[in-house]
Amino acid sequence: MRPIIGVTHSIQTDGSRLTMPMSYANVVREAGGTPVLLPITQEAEVIAAYADLVDGLLFTGGDDVDPLSYGEDQMWACGEVIPMRDAFEISLVRTLLSKHSVKPVLGICRGEQILNVALGGTLYQDLRSQVTGSIAHQQHQTAGYVSHRVRFDEGSKLAEIYGCTEVMVNSHHHQAVKEIAPGLRITARAMDGVVEGYEKVDHPYYVGVQWHPERLVERAENALHKRLFKSFVDACRK
Repeated sequence: MRPIIGVTHSIQTDGSRLTMPMSYANVVREAGGTPVLLPITQEAEVIAAYADLVDGLLFTGGDDVDPLSYGEDQMWACGEVIPMRDAFEISLVRTLLSKHSVKPVLGICRGEQILNVALGGTLYQDLRSQVTGSIAHQQHQTAGYVSHRVRFDEGSKLAEIYGCTEVMVNSHHHQAVKEIAPGLRITARAMDGVVEGYEKVDHPYYVGVQWHPERLVERAENALHKRLFKSFVDACRK
């Protein structure tokens, strides 16, 4: 039985068009899941129905998270934000945890950031201006190429999934986790100390990663990253 994986998406600022790279749906299908797009809504009843429907949730990348969602004013370097998306995704994950506390959750890039914010964490609005000595987290190459190392804590879920404690990743972000939310544990960092991954300590599968593994797997030499999606989809079957 193929588990149903709810997949979030981006939206134009006027709300007229949904957008999502096909790479997210492709990796879910290839890992054995059935991807289902969850249109943005603020209706609590519909969000609750989404939580009931899915076997797991994949929170995708996209625009910057609105600093107002974690109690900060915008800095000059903050990019475009879409508050309706932020509100929807925060409500969606909170509803899922409330109604179905063990259903798996995976966040990628912006998805990792919003899952941290939803539980009370904060973000760096712009790494270049806020983190002295940070490496290049916005690579010039396309997302199929790797650009820096990430180290996993020994014994972490990410180390277990990947079967190692260091991987090469791509990097297409300028925001990142600053204060980790209560109940989350940082388990992966870049060489400059920037948070690249975490897990929820009291949850069977609540994982966030800052890189874009869904694009890396398009190149054969990066096949190691398929393990993340296989582990997620397998968890959604249980």
